[in-house]
Amino acid sequence: MHVFSTYLYCAILLLVMGCSNETPEQQLTNDYIQRIENVLGEKIEEPILTSSLPALPPQRLRYREITTIKEGMFDVLDLGRCNLLSLIAARNSSLGAVAPPSQRLSYEIQFHTLLKRCLPSIEKDDSLSQKSKLRIFAIYEIKEQNLPAVFWNALYTGQEIEASLALNLSPLSLNKKNHSNYFRAMRKLFSVTEMTLGKQIPPDSHSLKKLEESYAALYHDPLGTPLLKSLLLLESTLNRAADLINARLMRRPLCFQGMTNPKANILKNVFTEYYARQLQPYLANVHFIGEQWFGIHEQTLKFLPIPSQVAPYVSQVFLRDSNESIWNRYINARNKHTDAWQEILSQCNLMPNNNK
Repeated sequence: MHVFSTYLYCAILLLVMGCSNETPEQQLTNDYIQRIENVLGEKIEEPILTSSLPALPPQRLRYREITTIKEGMFDVLDLGRCNLLSLIAARNSSLGAVAPPSQRLSYEIQFHTLLKRCLPSIEKDDSLSQKSKLRIFAIYEIKEQNLPAVFWNALYTGQEIEASLALNLSPLSLNKKNHSNYFRAMRKLFSVTEMTLGKQIPPDSHSLKKLEESYAALYHDPLGTPLLKSLLLLESTLNRAADLINARLMRRPLCFQGMTNPKANILKNVFTEYYARQLQPYLANVHFIGEQWFGIHEQTLKFLPIPSQVAPYVSQVFLRDSNESIWNRYINARNKHTDAWQEILSQCNLMPNNNK
């Protein structure tokens, strides 16, 4: 009998431990839905289609080919007139060949900037043959055309974006975390993108030296998947809550002629205690982070050539204005949830601004 009791205890313990696989965020949202179900006497299945996050497309699909320039030594010496020899030597060294994206991006920006500034003097230099001048101008044109693809590769094909969008990451924590370094780095990279591709004053050497710090900040705070999973979790939760309320209203009113009742008061308590005081602060934090995430990506992507193979993913994960956008779906769920609560609380004369 004692052995049986021990086995029974272990089985119960394993069951409890199995339930603990839910994250605190999932426990919060499930508790919220469960309480609405209990009060309204409604039951709906959890939707499946909105719960999964798409995988980042493989790098071979994300990478954009860059036109390469291969010049002989004599041609490279001509570029010495533009103070480019040391830069070219560093790029062609053994270290330059394995340089991280931040350094490769810095090289391309510096090369383009120095060569552009040098073109007027090249044009006036009588010691250069017309053939050499045309070659230098052709190099500039290739570098100019390559820049948008160079930025795309540097920002969306490296280990930083892969770390940020790894599928094994958990949703954002209920406990607020400071992501200021992450967003400062994103804004810095956007600023360099805008200055270079927006034909503004090119970034100075100090800004370019800081690129590596920005990349490191993004890598060490992988925010993409946590944010997106949180938005998907909220979308599912808000839609389910709204569907429960709407199903009850279609089946039978909760209150008649604006008269409240005990069940309506319990439902109002669920709204106040479990939504307004527990879930809504989490939603507000996710929303705040999401506005920054999507906003900076949208600003940056306006300057970049998105490969057609990954355009659907970009539309879903980085942009807000498409029907497939995870952000847009969350906003629609939030609005649907707000409308449902307003309708049922108004029916019972229990809207918060009624002071009841």
